[in-house]
Amino acid sequence: MDILSSSSINNLINSYKTSEKQKSITPLESRKSRFSQLSTAWGTLGTRLSSLKSLLKDFQDVSTNNKFNTKTTVLSNEDYFTATASSTASNSSYDLKITQLAKNDLVMSDTVASASMAGLSAGTYTFQVASGEFDENIDIELVGTETYNELMEKISKSINEKAEGVVNASVFSPKNGESKLSLVAAESGSANSVTIKDVTGSALNAIGMNFSSRQIFSQNSGGYSYTTDELNSKLTMNGIDITRDSNTISDLVSGVTLQLKQAMEVGVPTINMIVKNNVEAIKTDMKDFIAKFNSAYAFAKNNSGSTEDGDRGIFVGNASASGLIQAFSKIAYQSVEGIDAGKYSRLDEIGISFDPLKGLTVSDDAKLEEALKNNPKQVENLFNSDNGIATQLYNLTDRYSGETGIITNLTDSYDKSVTYYTDKITNKQTHIDSSAAVLRHQYEVMQMQLISLYETQSYYQMAGILA
Repeated sequence: MDILSSSSINNLINSYKTSEKQKSITPLESRKSRFSQLSTAWGTLGTRLSSLKSLLKDFQDVSTNNKFNTKTTVLSNEDYFTATASSTASNSSYDLKITQLAKNDLVMSDTVASASMAGLSAGTYTFQVASGEFDENIDIELVGTETYNELMEKISKSINEKAEGVVNASVFSPKNGESKLSLVAAESGSANSVTIKDVTGSALNAIGMNFSSRQIFSQNSGGYSYTTDELNSKLTMNGIDITRDSNTISDLVSGVTLQLKQAMEVGVPTINMIVKNNVEAIKTDMKDFIAKFNSAYAFAKNNSGSTEDGDRGIFVGNASASGLIQAFSKIAYQSVEGIDAGKYSRLDEIGISFDPLKGLTVSDDAKLEEALKNNPKQVENLFNSDNGIATQLYNLTDRYSGETGIITNLTDSYDKSVTYYTDKITNKQTHIDSSAAVLRHQYEVMQMQLISLYETQSYYQMAGILA
């Protein structure tokens, strides 16, 4: 009876399932796994090619702002100003001396007793505020009972509302019980100097701020902090006197922006500023290009061969992969067509070598630096001319990793195969489970029949019918 025990039936059913799975499902799983691996591998390669493609878009740029025209500035002393250069700047040298920084105009009222009555009657008071292109009359309404502090607060509020972003007004207390109104121009320079005066009434005159001329303030009397001449930045460049409204100067040297930090004391030597090609930045971009090239090339190459243990790469025998590798290799070592004789036409001429096993490498750093320093235009043409390296590689990577490229078509096909085999495996498994259920039922029927037979035999033995 043990042959049809519950445990025996389970063993028979499990054995059946294992046998059927090995015959019909395991081959399907192997095919599914293969297509899944292919999809993953091509997806990884596509990501690496896309990364290279993004960089190449900048490398094939032919505008004046491209990577090969990157400029930098070198200062003999960085304590007094900074300088940044765009690609439009010309290589040159300048001597500068900063004698004065630009300032924001500052005007203040008299110092008055905060709680004292301003002595103005009720009504509308109008005054004029001007700075730069802003020139407006501003009204305030008085009830006639304002203290000096309340009057200043009303004037301050109305200015901030009407002249927002042009003039900033505030009331402060030099000492307890005292009030003073302060106006500061939002922009520096004499072109943005502040003018403020009464038009109707005497609201400003009441606080000592109605100025007919530019008087300098004292401790308690109102006035301006600076003369008009003190509001501008002043410097000399190559012995020429320069004046500007701001400490940020971008219209002095074409393509160069100066940011003044402090005036130079007497005796500080003139600062030399050199504008030159930013060789280090371009070298960094070159090395980034090499790294991204090698990332894609090495992945395709390493997966297109066999290991010492005989394991075959996922791309072995794949024409698309081998075509990509060959195209990479050809672009990396061949001469670029259309470049004049005597000019750079191959990567190895600027110190970048190609190894079919490893990819690109900077084999001669000195040669690369010399090329970028002395012949940047030739290096640029090597990459971004009509048949340049960046142009060819961009077209190649786009053909593979573009939205409708080779890799998209391949992965779509592989993913469909994975889905197909997933469904087929599910169907096979359902069929096996169904057959196993039928088989289990048959065994259980036989088990019940056998039990009935044993019970009959036992009955006859007890009755003495059977020996």
